[in-house]
This record gives sequence, C-alpha cells and structure tokens, in this order.
Amino acid sequence: MYIYSPCILLIMTAIVPITELRNTSKILDLSENEPLFITKNGFGVRVIMNIEMFDRIKEYMLDYELAESLRRSEKDGGNVDGFDFIKELKDDPVFR
Repeated sequence: MYIYSPCILLIMTAIVPITELRNTSKILDLSENEPLFITKNGFGVRVIMNIEMFDRIKEYMLDYELAESLRRSEKDGGNVDGFDFIKELKDDPVFR
C-alpha cells in the first residue's frame, strides 16, 4: 500500500550512494528534514528519515486504512447504527 499525501510529496528528497554511509554525521544532517534515499549501483535500496516523519507516515497509513475499512463496510452493508447496537446489547439476556 502506498500513501500519497500532499505533505509528503512536497518534500525535496536527497539521493546518495551507499558509500556515503561512512560519513554518519552527513547522513544524519541530510535526513533531518527530508527522506534520504540510499542507492547501490544506481538503484534505490533504502530510505533514511527522522522519527517524526516516520510517525507522520504511519499515522497517514492508519488513517487511510481506517477510511478504506469504513468505505468497504458501507459498501458491503456491514455498518450498524450505534443506538441500535446498544439496544440489541441491552435486550440480549447474556448482558442482563
């Protein structure tokens, strides 16, 4: 699953070869405010980013998954009105 958010797409990205990983302070500086793409033989192999950005991306993914789950349940008719659900629970002898 890929999440495309305007906040993420507007970020400039840096690309460096894997040999640059020896210079850890440079790598940390480059990945402070933007994702840093690491390449090996000209092909992307890893992305390094700060924790805050990673947490934001996880939140976007969770929001997307929840919205997609709601959309599917509405389409399948799997949603139940909350008041009806509580009424059914109150009427259920197991919960009396």
